[in-house]
Amino acid sequence: MHLAPMRFTKIEGTSVAVTVTSAVEAKAALKELRHKKRELKFLRSALVREHKARRARQGQGKGKGKGKRGKGKIEPGMLATFVSDLKWGVAALANGGTVQRGQPVRGLAEIERELRAADEMLHNIEGCILQLQGKLLTLG
Repeated sequence: MHLAPMRFTKIEGTSVAVTVTSAVEAKAALKELRHKKRELKFLRSALVREHKARRARQGQGKGKGKGKRGKGKIEPGMLATFVSDLKWGVAALANGGTVQRGQPVRGLAEIERELRAADEMLHNIEGCILQLQGKLLTLG
């Protein structure tokens, strides 16, 4: 995950630390943390979508749904897979037999690890927000 740089907040791994010296800086740090929280929620939703898609693809080839559909019918997933394979083959021929993929394929375990890290980071950011708000309340 690559996040925007911050002025008052430091994030290392999943730990979050805020360094402020005045109420003005604390308010700016609160805005920073709220923005970072929205940014992480956006990244987390993309990870959840990718996780669901990956799980659906893995469950597709295991014979699920054969009893529900009639024999000889083409399932929608099979048609999409065929079209995807066809596009891949055409691209391979166009590139002279070599296909270059954009990003390496991530496994379910790696996606789940990233989801847990994002959840932990969101929790830590919420804790920092609560601490800053408490400090601002006591300072006036």
